[in-house]
Amino acid sequence: MHTPALTPEPERSKYTHDCLIPVGPMLIRRQILITTVAIATCNASWAVPLFSPSMAEYNWSTSVVQLNMRNIHNQGILGEGVIVGLLDTGLNRSNPEFLNNPRVMTGYNATNGSSDVTDSEGHGTHVAGIVGAPGNGVGMYGVAPGATLLPIKVFSGNLAPASAVTAGLDYAMARGARVINLSLGATSPTGDTGLRRVAATNNAVVVIAAGNDSAASPNWPSRYAKEGWANGTIITVGAVDSSRKLDARSNRAGDLAPFYLVAPGVGIISSYGNTVGYLTGTSMAAPAVSGAAALLTGYWPYLRANQVAAILLNTTDDLGAPGMDAIYGRGMLNVNRALAPIGSFTYRTVNGNTTRISLQTAGMRSGQPAVATPSAFKEVVTEVFDDYGRNYTSNEGAAMAVHSVMTTDSVLGRVDRLLDTAESLLKDGSTLMRLNVRNANSYALAANRNANASGDPWNHGIESSQSLVSYRTRDGRALSVGDGGLSSLALGLASSPWGQQLTGLDSLLGNPLANFAPQHRFAALGMPLSAGWTARVATLQSKPTQGASGDVALLELTHTGQQHAINVSSATLAEHGLLGGYSNAAMGLNQSTHTQGVTVSAAYLLAPKWALGGSWSLTRTSAPQASGMLVAATDIRSSAFGLGLTRSDWLSTGDRWSFTVSRPLAAQSGRLTYNVISAVDDAGRPQFENRTVALRPLTQEWTTEARYALALPRLGGTVTAAVAVRAHPDHDENASSQWVMGLRYQQAF
Repeated sequence: MHTPALTPEPERSKYTHDCLIPVGPMLIRRQILITTVAIATCNASWAVPLFSPSMAEYNWSTSVVQLNMRNIHNQGILGEGVIVGLLDTGLNRSNPEFLNNPRVMTGYNATNGSSDVTDSEGHGTHVAGIVGAPGNGVGMYGVAPGATLLPIKVFSGNLAPASAVTAGLDYAMARGARVINLSLGATSPTGDTGLRRVAATNNAVVVIAAGNDSAASPNWPSRYAKEGWANGTIITVGAVDSSRKLDARSNRAGDLAPFYLVAPGVGIISSYGNTVGYLTGTSMAAPAVSGAAALLTGYWPYLRANQVAAILLNTTDDLGAPGMDAIYGRGMLNVNRALAPIGSFTYRTVNGNTTRISLQTAGMRSGQPAVATPSAFKEVVTEVFDDYGRNYTSNEGAAMAVHSVMTTDSVLGRVDRLLDTAESLLKDGSTLMRLNVRNANSYALAANRNANASGDPWNHGIESSQSLVSYRTRDGRALSVGDGGLSSLALGLASSPWGQQLTGLDSLLGNPLANFAPQHRFAALGMPLSAGWTARVATLQSKPTQGASGDVALLELTHTGQQHAINVSSATLAEHGLLGGYSNAAMGLNQSTHTQGVTVSAAYLLAPKWALGGSWSLTRTSAPQASGMLVAATDIRSSAFGLGLTRSDWLSTGDRWSFTVSRPLAAQSGRLTYNVISAVDDAGRPQFENRTVALRPLTQEWTTEARYALALPRLGGTVTAAVAVRAHPDHDENASSQWVMGLRYQQAF
């Protein structure tokens, strides 16, 4: 990006000059109204920079300013490589915009066959500046400052014979012009011979001024735009002022409304003689559209002429009556919208598969699989195509990168079995445990810690209420139901007779696959076996979500003794997504996948009121099917580990202290292979390459937490204090560690 240098703005003196141009039979007149001329003395001879304008030069570039195009040019979209044929009065090569300018071709005089294109009228020079004057720090610059200009003189004095226009069109076509500007007109049909030949090639957009007769419809030859043989390659242009009001002298759209748009054409500054001048007319509006056509063609050289014309006509700003009308036609030229994608994005792969995603689709909540790092997908960048076949670079990997944040809510907001549950002993010896938690602020906090690169949440936040009811008979049979993701309190060692002793280690000792069923509701049924063994089956069902979600079926065996407890848990995850990751259809992570996992957790009573607990998990995810750009995949193996120590009645009766170190589920193996388009050549042919994503992170995340909880029976409240540090969050070796320290007081009402 270039930063314009400030230079003194040249002094301007003005004078008014009214010009009446005679019209002869079958001759074409220039479409110009000279209202004001600005004079500045500029003498320069330079090698033309590609684009390095001064601020004063930008301020004098009225077409560019009124079309709000500065950012377009600063992105390097300049119309390079596009030849624009200018059928006009010629070109003044001594003007500082064109002196020694290598992007001005040798011209052609269509009236006598010579190369003399001397502009004695000034009109052609002014038109050329609007199209492609360079950003060289002098005067002004054009809509397509990198375009190559081909001056073709078709006027002899004030008149242009139809034969000269035809010869000029043929010459422009032979020299490879992709855009042809005709700021001229006639009151009767003329000049169609050459236009027919140009239209038949569908290689050059022809932009024609509508005329300055205050007429209800454009004049000739722009009227040919509606003919079938024109094939949609001709655009007719009216002029508006800086307030977007149609100039009183501009011809209106009339019956050419489908092929008519308007552009800045009143008081336009551009090259004139050896300096710059203000001119008004549809002659000034047409080259702004020609410059826009050059930008589109330069950026996507494989576009056909009628595609370029259609894009310009379909991306206008509506003016006048709603929709297309007989005054403004399609509306005001909008170059920014013309360069933006239209309709949908189509993803292609080398095997011919295509995936289409409408641009009207709401933002997709997406993220990489939780077992991988956000940078794993960084090489997945591809070219996608809009409804006109234009390629745009789509960084799918960056769109999927989820960097989560550990917050006080994620540490202190967890339900604490010791403090938050109410347990009753019934008359028959059975027990009933109840828990109900409401947290009005939790959703916003959770959404903050699960956001992709655009800041959009990618999965469920914590809901405003969580509940659990667990009934246990005297002989050990148990039924637990709940919602809000509280299954960790009803499964594993937390549901055993050791549950109270292991408070603080609940999340550490659970099956990690339950985390891929966000905010689930659940039911669990436990049956006692012989010799201290208990079997339990459970089902966890996620609530519907746009992002990744899954259902878990779980079977576990638990054995408890005097000094130890052990739990073996086998789970199957049926997921819409991939291990917490989700994407649009093109990335192939919106499909159903299946994961199986085993978790072994154990606890040991070190001494009265001291307990040590730990867990180890291993999972296997079946390779996702080829879908969209995902063309191959392997099975994914992941593991998790955790260790914790807890002490009850430490500083006061009824308190609980715990210390845990854990590593969340991380991939140990697994690859996804995507077929992407790395480039598109000038003919529109895509170049395909494979990008393989290794899911195993180079560094794995570790979380350490110390927690203290104390019940205050007299006040009816509880106090919890915690400090936690998360090293290499999201398995990202470059991510800074995250620290949380917090204190929570909870009052029961």
